[in-house]
This record gives sequence, C-alpha cells and structure tokens, in this order.
Amino acid sequence: MFAQTRPLILAAALAAASLSTTAGEAAAAMQCGKHDDVAKALNAKFKETRRIMGVINARAVMEIFMSQQGTWTMLVTDTNGIACITASGEEWQEVPVTLAGLDS
Repeated sequence: MFAQTRPLILAAALAAASLSTTAGEAAAAMQCGKHDDVAKALNAKFKETRRIMGVINARAVMEIFMSQQGTWTMLVTDTNGIACITASGEEWQEVPVTLAGLDS
C-alpha cells in the first residue's frame, strides 16, 4: 500500500511547492519546483535528506535524498535552482564496493 500512496503524497507536496515558480501548473505536472522547497517537502513528508550529490554537466546536478526507512528520491537541479524529481522508490540498500583483484 505504501508504494501506491507515496507518489500521490509526493505529487501533492510538490504541487504545493511549485506554486511559487513561474511555470506554475506545468511545473506541478512535471513534479518540479524551487530546490529548497522540494528538499523541505521531501524532509517533511518522508524524512528524506540529501545523501549523494554529483555534477551531471555545466547546467545540472543530481542528488539522491534518502530516509532511514529506505525511501529515496532522485532530483536533478538546474542552474536556475529548479529541481525536478526524476525517480523515487523504496528499499534503498547500500552495498559494499569491491575492487577487482582486491579482497574487501
């Protein structure tokens, strides 16, 4: 059941956060908004905080927000500070990294 209700709750939170953007309704449909508003919504609704960040290119960064319960959300933020949810899910698991030829 959680897997079915989480996207609806998240979409509602992001729709509210995106009302302050100039794109308005288009941003709500795309699940985009001001980065700080989206990050606050993820924390308030799911207790997710940023855990991973990486540069995509000169115009965007990618972040993964995670909770202790295993939920996660991937954001892509542009240089204007607009963040869009590109993926979300449950059961995030960190696995050990092994290098070829080396014992862990």
